[in-house]
Amino acid sequence: MEIINPHDKFFKETFSIKKNVIDFLQGTFPPEILKKLDLSTLTQDNNSYIDEELKEHFSDIVYTCFCKDKELRITLLFEHKSYAVACPYLQLMKYLLKIWEANSKQSQRLMPVIPVILYHGKDAWKVRRFRDYFEGIDEVFFRFIPEFEYLLTDLSCYSNEEIKDRAFRRVSLQITMLLMRNIYNDKILGDKLKAFFEIGKQYFEEGEGLKFLESVIRYLYYASDIEEERVIDTLKEISEEGGRLSMTIAARLIEKGKMAGRAEGKVEGKVEGRVEGRIEGLKEAIEIGLELKYGVEGLRLLERISKIVVIEKLEAIKEAVKISKNMEEIEKLL
Repeated sequence: MEIINPHDKFFKETFSIKKNVIDFLQGTFPPEILKKLDLSTLTQDNNSYIDEELKEHFSDIVYTCFCKDKELRITLLFEHKSYAVACPYLQLMKYLLKIWEANSKQSQRLMPVIPVILYHGKDAWKVRRFRDYFEGIDEVFFRFIPEFEYLLTDLSCYSNEEIKDRAFRRVSLQITMLLMRNIYNDKILGDKLKAFFEIGKQYFEEGEGLKFLESVIRYLYYASDIEEERVIDTLKEISEEGGRLSMTIAARLIEKGKMAGRAEGKVEGKVEGRVEGRIEGLKEAIEIGLELKYGVEGLRLLERISKIVVIEKLEAIKEAVKISKNMEEIEKLL
């Protein structure tokens, strides 16, 4: 059975629309970078840089554009996170290398890559320099550590009013950011649902808007605890077509076995998405711990660890990595 990550799917659907990405860049990028980019040349890069090792970690949303003042192409790497990551640099560097390897194979000059992380998890995201993860080293060794930055958009730093009235202009991006910001708080989400839908009242009457609305409904059904009936009734107040669409999607999901009431399909999609995120986070923490503690040698255990899907076992391995004196102690748990 395919595991569904509703947050990642919703993110991909939204950021696969060029106009949404331009609006996001204009609302979040530092002015000194934004003024250098020719957004009229923005193009989605459909080449996948993801191999088996990386496919669990990355959303594979990549755009390129040219600078305004010179013939220089820039790559924009968009990564979504619904949980805090201990050391995002290790993952990002793998992706950067894949992009630069592709440049080299195609006899292109290496393109600068701007990594962009969109975060909407419960825990605080702590931004640190990569060198800060190398504890206890002397400053003389800093030059041997790769140094780059990523741009973080942490939705918890925005109020609902800022998202709606100041940060973003496109209706679809406003609604996406509002839903992702509040998805873990069913009380606020339920109270604000009608207000969020009203933003797109006219938009939902268009073809593009209805397609987006379908993504919104699926996201709410899978990722939140809001009752299906409440979503349907709220949409009916906003848009007659939206109400019909929500009922149709609910019926389809029930038919496919994805949502047979609260206890079956709804839980299947939503819980699996959250479990997947927890499993992914634990595997990532283990990988980072092994690499920092045992170097490349520690990574030989990753293939066996990648096959583990029991959270309790992964948590035990994570703790073992912290206190282990050698890799044999970890291997006993595999």
